[in-house]
Amino acid sequence: MNKYQRVNAIRLNLLKNKKVYVSDLSISLSVSDRTIRRDLRELVESGIAELFFGGAKLIEINQRESFKNAGINKIMSTLSIKNKGDGFALDGLQNKLNNEVYILGSFNIDIVSEVESFPKVGETIHSLSTNFYAGGKGSNQATAAAKVSNNVHFSVKIGDDEFGEKAKNYLASTEIDSFTILKDNNHPTGNAVIIVEKGSGENVITIDLGANLKINKEELTNEFSLINDSNVFLTQLENNFEITKLAIEYASRSPALVMLNPAPYSEDIKQIIHLVDIVTPNETEAESLTGIEIKDLDSAKIAAEKIYGMGVKAVVLTLGSKGSLLFDGKTHQFFEPFKAVVTDTSGAGDSFNGALAANIAQGKSLEYSMKYASAFASLAVERKGASNMPNAELVEARLKIKG
Repeated sequence: MNKYQRVNAIRLNLLKNKKVYVSDLSISLSVSDRTIRRDLRELVESGIAELFFGGAKLIEINQRESFKNAGINKIMSTLSIKNKGDGFALDGLQNKLNNEVYILGSFNIDIVSEVESFPKVGETIHSLSTNFYAGGKGSNQATAAAKVSNNVHFSVKIGDDEFGEKAKNYLASTEIDSFTILKDNNHPTGNAVIIVEKGSGENVITIDLGANLKINKEELTNEFSLINDSNVFLTQLENNFEITKLAIEYASRSPALVMLNPAPYSEDIKQIIHLVDIVTPNETEAESLTGIEIKDLDSAKIAAEKIYGMGVKAVVLTLGSKGSLLFDGKTHQFFEPFKAVVTDTSGAGDSFNGALAANIAQGKSLEYSMKYASAFASLAVERKGASNMPNAELVEARLKIKG
């Protein structure tokens, strides 16, 4: 085990158990106490931990604080930085045999403004609050998947700017197991402006994808071995399409199950949908893909059948607060929604997709995976911030309540 793998293992142990002990780590990682103390000092310098006699404890990182304070750059600098043209990559899986979930996606800084009600065209209104959160469909889905699986790899491209530094800080504070973080010197880190209506929790979003759209073929080709060694490959449509297409083409020839969340919707999806195993549109995306207006469950079933006819193996159609629908080419299964006290729906789809992918990757049935993902998403919408995901204990408790 190299230094990166060892420090990362300690980081994940800290995130899970809140405390670690030098003696335990030296035994489990087969290194000296002195080596462990050195590793712990790096985590302390990064701002993720503080020492006590014989070990270290986790410093909890508040969602908002991660964008106010500097922090975890030191630990990120240990992740085997490699020059790649005009950027760099942080590669952590060189000796890793298998990922349960590989996610190619985006990172955005979400600028979230809460309002009493949405403004009309030309109207200026006061915001109740404005906060900055980690976001991006790829990042959110990876964060959700990592709450279910301890074997998630996330690949992303960020800008050489302040938001890019915040992105590295945030990702190091999550339970995501490993990363490929590419940097673009000429384009900004992606960002999104989200307006959330207080009463309903509904939202409107505008996105500047920036560096997310600048992944090149060489950078993706370097990821092929990681995709090949994954159980599930999951992606969305927030990266440059030619790279998404190339990744799906490769993944479809690999042992990995290919999942596509077709958001934000693009007509380009029709070029690759036949290579996808499971596609997960929401109502709006399904309407755009099929031309069928979804007014009720019957029209949702018709849309799902039309999407299935495009060549996928299964269609998972999410219906927001009305539940979700699974069509496998033979039968339709409708999944009732879990009751939730809605605060913010901006991360609902991402939380569902990440939890779904992780359960499938662990060998769970598609039916169970959808129930779990529904419970997971119902908890996520009760929290502010699209990246603010519930833990497994809360999800299991909600599943038991519904029976």
